[in-house]
Amino acid sequence: MSPRSPRRKAKRLRTRRRHTWRRFPPLYLMDTTGLAYRSKDRLLRFRRGKEVRRVRGHARLLALMRWDRERRLLWPWGGVVGEGYAPDPRLGGEVLRRFPPSRWWLLADAGFDGKEVWGVLGEAGVRPVIRLRGGGEARGEARVRAREGWDPEVYRFRGVVEGVFGGVKTRLGGGYLWERKPWTAMARALLELIAYGLRVLLSLLPPPPGYKAIY
Repeated sequence: MSPRSPRRKAKRLRTRRRHTWRRFPPLYLMDTTGLAYRSKDRLLRFRRGKEVRRVRGHARLLALMRWDRERRLLWPWGGVVGEGYAPDPRLGGEVLRRFPPSRWWLLADAGFDGKEVWGVLGEAGVRPVIRLRGGGEARGEARVRAREGWDPEVYRFRGVVEGVFGGVKTRLGGGYLWERKPWTAMARALLELIAYGLRVLLSLLPPPPGYKAIY
């Protein structure tokens, strides 16, 4: 079999992935999604107020997940919500202050490359694997550590949290909330994340005698 054959390449890739799984500890994953709700169209000012658009109101949900690969367990470590179009760095800094990871690695995309996130990570004992925006020189101790410790084999696992958002939106019928007010929509979005965590915990418990597991 040729060293360049597709079968040989696939085998090397599987071997490399097995080594990656054994090499790294449990990971923390951070990402956001938007959940629309039943509000009237509202005005959105952007480009420094030069244009005005009518958009559907939605709540911004941020989930900080802990992924324990050996136990095949993905569960919420923390979460926050914000108004529609809330900046990811602000939400990321808030969730890290409220629910700081104990240690290990934190994965997030370039949307969280902001001073709010780096300011909190500088005080925590976690290794950031966050894609940096732009191609300029990385300044600041935390951003330098992130650039030096960059590992694409680990960063590609950040998309695992999308399965959580997909499950929430499926149960909501496409990610649409029936609430009308912004604060009730944000509360419902956070409750959906808490409900996901409860379902994970229930799945770890054995069913009572005579009953089948429903989760």
